[in-house]
Order: sequence, then structure tokens, then C-alpha cells
Amino acid sequence: MAELDITSPLLSSPSSYQPQTVLTVHDDQDSEPSNLQSSLPTTILHQNHNHGRTHNENGHHSSPNPYEFLRSGGFSVPASTTVDPFRNETPFISGIYEVIKIVLCLPIALARLVLFGASLVVGYMATKVALAGWRDKQNPMPKWRCRLMWVTRVCARFILFSFGYHWIRRKGKPAPREIAPVVVSNHVSYIEPIFYFYELFPTIVASESHDSIPFVGTIIRAMQVIYVNRFSPTSRKNAVNEIKVEYLPLIMPSDHQKQNAVRFAERTGRAMASALNVVQTSHSYGDLMLLMKAAQLQQEKPWIYMVEMARIESLYHISSLEAVDFLDKFLSMNPDPSGCVKPHDFLRVLQLKACTLSEEIFGFLDLEKNGSITFKQFLFGSAHVLKLPLFRQACELAFAECDTDGDNFCTKKELADVLRHTFRELDDDEVQGLFNLFDTDNDGRMSRDDFFYCLRKNPLVIAIFSPRLLRKNLSKAGDKMLEDIV
Repeated sequence: MAELDITSPLLSSPSSYQPQTVLTVHDDQDSEPSNLQSSLPTTILHQNHNHGRTHNENGHHSSPNPYEFLRSGGFSVPASTTVDPFRNETPFISGIYEVIKIVLCLPIALARLVLFGASLVVGYMATKVALAGWRDKQNPMPKWRCRLMWVTRVCARFILFSFGYHWIRRKGKPAPREIAPVVVSNHVSYIEPIFYFYELFPTIVASESHDSIPFVGTIIRAMQVIYVNRFSPTSRKNAVNEIKVEYLPLIMPSDHQKQNAVRFAERTGRAMASALNVVQTSHSYGDLMLLMKAAQLQQEKPWIYMVEMARIESLYHISSLEAVDFLDKFLSMNPDPSGCVKPHDFLRVLQLKACTLSEEIFGFLDLEKNGSITFKQFLFGSAHVLKLPLFRQACELAFAECDTDGDNFCTKKELADVLRHTFRELDDDEVQGLFNLFDTDNDGRMSRDDFFYCLRKNPLVIAIFSPRLLRKNLSKAGDKMLEDIV
């Protein structure tokens, strides 16, 4: 039987046309190393490599793939939606006519303000009485306390009246609680929660930050609110000018959907989008975080950095916070007003010397082959490499190559010796730049933790170790390396 070789998946020569043995390492931290080692299969694969041309997932010709040694077949970026759910497209109206309307309506505004203040005070006092002495947060509120909350619910209707919602037209009617105990609604403004409070008095799911809002925090506590983390993805739609709570037909989950809440949520979302006659997008709260980050760093068009995070989270399991970190890295590359980065700035930030491999790394992201990359391409490409099954093993092998004396640290000289297999001419300043990139804690030496942290934040950089991993014969140390990895 052929000898097991941990380097087989990483050492496929681009010019080889011969069958080769591939060892698949299962990354299962819960299993014992002995069990993992015994269960690793070897498979004979026939591959035809063409170093001059590769094919991406769409079948188009592209430049050589610098991540082929990780078994990457390339990646694709889905087209962006033309809908931006975070922008208000209402035209701005100004002029003498608007000024006259404001002056004439001032008395009405004052009357509404008085009505609003009185309703808020009365409702708040009724809520305080209903909550007085109640400490049981696990069981439903007693009926006599719920009856006191009717005063607050009527006050909520007066508040809506003061906001201009004089008459609210309803379509359909809510199903009995026994049949449909859960109501799913699009949440786009502060209006519909007030209406739901008046209409249904439900137990709501809200952000933890709402508990500290004056008056409001007390009232929602009386609704026995379920607090959630604000960073969880939530659905957002375009705002409407006036409230519409239209009761749609009941949507019952099938037996399969009872086991898959995501599918049931998608079905519910499609029904709501169809009723509202709006386009569904994959934007989530993560896109708002990206928008705010770009605006904070004074980008000219911050909205172009939204990427429909719900789709990326589904494909690559990249969190919103990780996406913000990638955006921070991308913005340090000085994108132009259109949000595109040129090769020079890309290589500068990643401390890559201009060479054929560096051009291939940039070309791997430049799907349109126009000499620039967008943040969406950078994020999808980085996430694609980071989530490749062999990425972790490649990091292990790369650090083992750098750590020649086995002390779990890599010196600048050791790093330079490895990188000279990639960059023929590498001066001391260029070596220092790459060493600083990996020395994440700035203590003057690169530890194993520094090495892995840097590659998680900059997964594209793993390609600079591919020539060393492709040329180095590690077959004799295969068994020992296998034990170290698993």
C-alpha cells in the first residue's frame, strides 16, 4: 500500500499529468487523533493541470489560480441587487409653499404635541401601577394586571392619532392565538410596534438596548419582551409613508420545515414581499455595519460597500464583524471614488513584492479582468480561501517550514529563507515588511499564534508559501506531520 503523505493534497505539481495519491485530512476536533489517523482515506485521482489556463466556477477562462494547491477551483461573485433598502428615495421638496404650510400648521402641531405628551404620561403611570410588586418574569402576567394595561393600549392609539394616523384601515383579521400564536411582521419604523401594542398586546422580540429607553423601556417590560442580541441578522425593507398591517393567510410549516427553520423563514419572507410588492434582497444588519464603517472612514459613497451579508453568511459562514475587519483592510488600500483598488495599493497593504505570483493573486480576485477589484470581490475571494478545507493544513505546513528549529517561533532570517523560494530577489526592507505583517503583537518575533492570526485576517497571503510547499519533499516526515496536525 502506498505510504501516507500529508503533503499530497498540497504538492500537486501544476505540470504533472500523472495520477497522484491524495490524502484527505478530516478536521474533527472532537475525535481522537488515533481514530482520525486510521480513518484517513487515500484516493487515486487523474488530473490534467494546465498552468497557463484555469477555469473558474462559471466556466470562463482566467489567469493561473495561485490557490490551486489548496484544491480551489476559483470563486464567483453574484450580481448585486439594484435595490438599496437603506436609502430613502423620496424627493426633497422646498420653497415658499412649504414654508407657508409649516406656519399655518403650527397650531395643529402644538395640539398634537400636547395630546402626545398627555397620552405618554397617562400610559406610563398605568403601566407602573400594573407592574407594581410583580417580580415573576417566567410566567404570564396575571389577568388583572393585563386589564390595567388596556389604559396604556388606548393611550398608544391616541399617540398614533397625534402622529397623524387618524384612521387605520385593516385588511383581513388576525387568526386566533390558539391557531397562530406567532405573528411575523416587517419592522421598518417606530410606528408599527405602537400599533401592534394597541392591536394585539403581544410579547415582542426586541434589542437589549430598548430596555434603557425612557418610558418605552417600562412599557415593553410589561409586554414581557424577549431581548435579543442586536448583531443577529434581521430583515429590513423599504419604509412606507403610512402604516399598513395586513393580515396574510396563515403559513403553516411542513414536516420538513419544522426541522429547518431557515426554509420556513424564507417562505414567510417571500409571502410578505409578495404582499408588499417589493423586491427581496439579502441585506442584513451586517450591511448597515459596513455602511457605517465606510461612512466613519469618510468614504465618498459608503453605500457601495454593502454586499448583502445574509448571502455571504450563508455561503461562507463569515460573521458581520469579520466582514467589517475585511472592509477595514480594503479601505486601507485607498480605493478610488468608485470603490475600486488598483494592484499597487493591494500589494502595498499585503506587503507583497511585485512578481508573477503577486499578479496571479490579484488576478484571482479581478474576475472582470479590468485591472481593479471591488470590496465585494475582495471579501468573497478572501472568504473563499479562508474556508477551503485544506487552508488550515496549509497554514500548519507553512509554519513548520518557517520554524526550522522547532521552537514554535520564526525569526526574520527563517522567514526570508522560505520566501526566497517565492521571491527571487528580496531585500531586507521587503523581508521586514512581511515579518511585521505576521508579527501581530509587535514583540519582535513571530509566534505560531501570530502566524495563524495573520493568515486568518489575510488569508490571501497563504499563496506566498505555495512554491515552498510544492517543491519541498516532505514524504519522509509525513507520518510525524500527520500526528502534529490531527
